[in-house]
Amino acid sequence: MPWWTVLLVLTLALLGAAFLWPWLVPDENQRALERLSEVIRTWAGLRDIQADLVLLRPGEPVLRLGVLYLAGLAVRLEIKEPAELAGEVYALRAVPEGWLLVHSRPKLSLGLEARFPEAVLGKILGELGNPSWEKLRVTTPKENTLAISGLTGPFAAVELELGETFSLPNRIVIFTNDGERLEVQVQNLQVNKGLELRDLLLLDPLPTRWIPIPIPEGGA
Repeated sequence: MPWWTVLLVLTLALLGAAFLWPWLVPDENQRALERLSEVIRTWAGLRDIQADLVLLRPGEPVLRLGVLYLAGLAVRLEIKEPAELAGEVYALRAVPEGWLLVHSRPKLSLGLEARFPEAVLGKILGELGNPSWEKLRVTTPKENTLAISGLTGPFAAVELELGETFSLPNRIVIFTNDGERLEVQVQNLQVNKGLELRDLLLLDPLPTRWIPIPIPEGGA
């Protein structure tokens, strides 16, 4: 999976973990499920989100991103660190034929874009795995923390640390089947501040060269 796809999937998971809801079993852990339900209800009522993300992976440089999200319309990621990538932007927006992904590389005055149907994004999210009802488990190992295990696909378990404000995660830890650990910290979270679509699509400077990137049928 391309690294920009991983960033996109992590962002979507971080902002609500709503993709897990249809698979949850009410009697698995009622208290934990009620807490996760609260997160999802909060997420469903949000119009826009602005935050900074810090991605930590053992042995790898720190990756710092600014994220903007407008419900149902667009997601924007701007790299702040490492320095050699600073200023690069990934913007995903809904278009009539599905989705448009733009990658702006201002140091090269270059813009890359890929268009793909709705089904491709569904396939990308589906790569997270389709856990069985019998194996999925949601627990609360400590206060304001939800641990989700029994997943299939590349992620063995996910841990969400919920912030007091807005009942949204301020930290997420992902454990892969390969034994890797990825931590995502959410900082400077702001919600419903009146973001507009143009705020997510603005590229300054505007690339002078554009290259279309084909996406194979069935997904990246």
